[in-house]
Amino acid sequence: MKILHIAAAAALGLLVPCALHAAPLCPAFGYATAGCDLVITVTNSGTSVAAGPSFSLGGGTYDGSDDTLIGIINNSSSALSMINLSSNTDIFGFDGDGINTFGAPGNASDTSGYGGPDSFFTNIDPTFSMGTVDFVTPLAAGGGNTYFSLEEALVPSQVVVGPPSAVPEPSTFVLLGTGLAGFCEAVRRRLAL
Repeated sequence: MKILHIAAAAALGLLVPCALHAAPLCPAFGYATAGCDLVITVTNSGTSVAAGPSFSLGGGTYDGSDDTLIGIINNSSSALSMINLSSNTDIFGFDGDGINTFGAPGNASDTSGYGGPDSFFTNIDPTFSMGTVDFVTPLAAGGGNTYFSLEEALVPSQVVVGPPSAVPEPSTFVLLGTGLAGFCEAVRRRLAL
């Protein structure tokens, strides 16, 4: 019987810290009472967009109208400093009622009010349908996460994730430099004639 008590205490000792550590990805804001409306998951083999717990409960917008709370989890083996997103709607057409107006902490890099504690937006195209979500602190490999908001009442199929990094490989610079050197030599020879 004593061994059974010791085993139960050990199991409880292992489970309680895990349960305390499992905080929700998105806090509840407005109508998103269960957390994220949508969740983006980045892995080594690709990226997926899925309905979050608030969306699944019939919500879909944290403001009850036209804004979506997005959670992002980096389950890849590399830190993530940004992600490119696009849609068939104006997801970056911010109109002033981002999650910061619903009590989310903001950050100094975000002027939109939609970035939450760790995100800000760059490279937004003129139609507001494409842009980059940048992270103040890169999301750590193996589970780093944060949340932000976007315009419109979005469903998973409306959010398209582009390449997670737009930084060219070093070999790209070598090819570009070689091509430019050849072009310059051809122009110089032509002008010498």
